Amino acid sequence: MSSLMMCCLLLLFGLLSEGREILVGGKSNTWKVPESRDETLNQWSERTRFKIGDSLLWKYNAENDSVLQVREKDYERCDRSEPIRGYKDGHTNIELKRSGPFYFISGEEGHCQRGEKLRVVVLSPNHKRSVVDAPAPVNVDLSPNYNRSVAAPPVNAHITNKGSLNRGAWSLLLLPLGLLV
Repeated sequence: MSSLMMCCLLLLFGLLSEGREILVGGKSNTWKVPESRDETLNQWSERTRFKIGDSLLWKYNAENDSVLQVREKDYERCDRSEPIRGYKDGHTNIELKRSGPFYFISGEEGHCQRGEKLRVVVLSPNHKRSVVDAPAPVNVDLSPNYNRSVAAPPVNAHITNKGSLNRGAWSLLLLPLGLLV
């Protein structure tokens, strides 16, 4: 294999392995005390697949809120006293560099206790994924009392591929390999 082909393959794999930037809650200003316990960021998180290399982006009002990354015990107790990291810039971007759970709470007094918190679980690199990142499965009740007029809520993840390639970029990478038809 020529060195040019090897370089192209390495570049291709590098670009494809980059993570995505995922807007927390699927839109700006979702990092706030939820209006009801039925609409929490954890429900959004459970419907979104996260992988190593993805970045979470919080867009919030920095004048009255902040983001703290905490340990599980501090997440459960809403304890703000010993965060792993704290952010108060209104445009917080955190890369998920390992698999497993990540815990975030608001740094403002009383916000976490009222539901402003987020748990994100990053899939293991060994997790079998489909070609397209899909939302988590929805349990469907097909009993005779099942109301067919109620649909599952849409998944609003607002995901931006940081490593996506357009058709022109694919052509440039595959041309030296003689893979274009």
